[in-house]
Amino acid sequence: MALARRLSRAEVQVIIGSRDPAKAKSAAASLGAAARGLSNADAAAAGRVIVLSVPYAAHRVTVESLAAGAAGKVVIDTAVPLVTGEVQHVDLPPAGSLALETAALLPDAKVAAAFHTVSSAMLNDLERPPHGDVLICADDTNAKEAAEGLVRAVGMRPVDAGGLSHSHALEHLAGLLLVVNRRYRRRDLGITIAGLED
Repeated sequence: MALARRLSRAEVQVIIGSRDPAKAKSAAASLGAAARGLSNADAAAAGRVIVLSVPYAAHRVTVESLAAGAAGKVVIDTAVPLVTGEVQHVDLPPAGSLALETAALLPDAKVAAAFHTVSSAMLNDLERPPHGDVLICADDTNAKEAAEGLVRAVGMRPVDAGGLSHSHALEHLAGLLLVVNRRYRRRDLGITIAGLED
């Protein structure tokens, strides 16, 4: 919801998807009159760009439910394969990353990986400008450009991090940032590529 909130504030039309359309409508209502809430499948069919932000446990079944609506569209996967046990850690799926799993499950979509290292607490705090860079991995130029557009819309800097095969690094970085945030008792630390000119 944090990313949806920032995008809505930037006047990007937002459609919230959920397995429960009533929950999606309630969430959309919290964003303002322009947002809509639909089932996952209907949201995928209605949207021009699909942003996938779900827990690891729900990732595969959610992606499978989007197949018809995602054909020919850009899908930006922000999910991180976090496993909670004694210690929270990243557990990459057999595909190599969740973004690669999404690409395998949605062969007719254009998949990008992005927003993994962006703090939801930071995005939720609309009183403060966002900070940091957003690393983007994609094989498809249109997918990369769509992700860059959303990054700029929320006021952050996009950084091209190569093809989708590098997306495992973004998912690992998210896990590492959780450790760093805990170590320094913060909730909003992110990534900035030092020395890269705007």
